[in-house]
Amino acid sequence: MISVLDCSFCAALFLPHEKSAQVKDLFIKFANDDELAVPVQFWDEMTGLLLTAMARNRLKHADALEINRLLSMYHFTTEVSFAGEYTGHLLDLAGLYGLNTMEAAYLELAIRKQAKLGTLSGKLKAACIKAGIETLL
Repeated sequence: MISVLDCSFCAALFLPHEKSAQVKDLFIKFANDDELAVPVQFWDEMTGLLLTAMARNRLKHADALEINRLLSMYHFTTEVSFAGEYTGHLLDLAGLYGLNTMEAAYLELAIRKQAKLGTLSGKLKAACIKAGIETLL
């Protein structure tokens, strides 16, 4: 099974105010046989999330580095698409479902890969339902 994961989903693994037992259980399952895919923007968004957590004293620098190390153990397939056609798809999805750029990137990848999408964003979940994309939670 291919799964696309967004930062809200991954953050529920390690941020104290976001922790989720359901997400943890899925990550244990992912270690076995699932293909995990993220758009290239995921890594910038994850870095921003970790920096914000450090600025709010929710994580220490060493914790953020450890989280990054642990996430990298999952060997995410990072999709890189920046051609005009890709941008057009993002514009179409964002307009159709009222999404921002990042949300549209996750939805575009899930559609293209015919994958389930892991998100905790209510807005992105609603867009998935409308687009016929199954979510993990």
